[in-house]
Amino acid sequence: MSAVPGRFRAWDLPTRLFHWTLVVLVVFSFTTGKIGGSWLEWHMKSGFAILALLLFRLAWGVVGTTTSRFASFVRGPRAAITYARETMAGRHPFSAGHNPLGGWMVVFMLAILLAQAVTGLFVDNEIDTQAPLTVKVSNAVVSKMSAYHHYNQWIIAGMVILHLAAVATYQWRFKVDLIGPMAHGWREVPAELRPPEHRTMPAALAAVIIAVAAAFVYWLVIVFPKG
Repeated sequence: MSAVPGRFRAWDLPTRLFHWTLVVLVVFSFTTGKIGGSWLEWHMKSGFAILALLLFRLAWGVVGTTTSRFASFVRGPRAAITYARETMAGRHPFSAGHNPLGGWMVVFMLAILLAQAVTGLFVDNEIDTQAPLTVKVSNAVVSKMSAYHHYNQWIIAGMVILHLAAVATYQWRFKVDLIGPMAHGWREVPAELRPPEHRTMPAALAAVIIAVAAAFVYWLVIVFPKG
């Protein structure tokens, strides 16, 4: 007789809000960057917001709820390879949060998005848009940062497509719902696979962290360039 499925809180509210807000802002940034013109001002503001979000996620990955911490899902290459083999063999291992492969995808996505947000602070299109920190570096640095910012957008686009393909594969081939839990936070888990209760952190702590991150970005793009 099969075990009765139970509910497990996989993702806390701060992590879910981070995820969906980041999705919206990345799409908005990519679109406004392509439209150009007066939209570039909104493109930069969206980039500032993304930078604040990423700083929050880095901090939350250290002090947040168990499944949101990097220590809970960043595993070594051996774990990732073993997980891939088990999955390809049809034995889909259960993971309370990100699986070993998904964990590395999260790390890489955060890294390239952070690089995009940081280089965006130094971009100058030499027409009508100049990022806030271009005045702090040489023209050579601005040129390199602008070039990286341009090419890295396509790496991000490729990773987004790969991410969507992976989610679709889990949803329809492996019958593992990844979208629902990231919306409402809960996962359905067979009783024998139910993980131990993990440590949760108050939403107030997340609010303080995002406020500090936003204040730092404000100082970086508004106050610091005038100093």
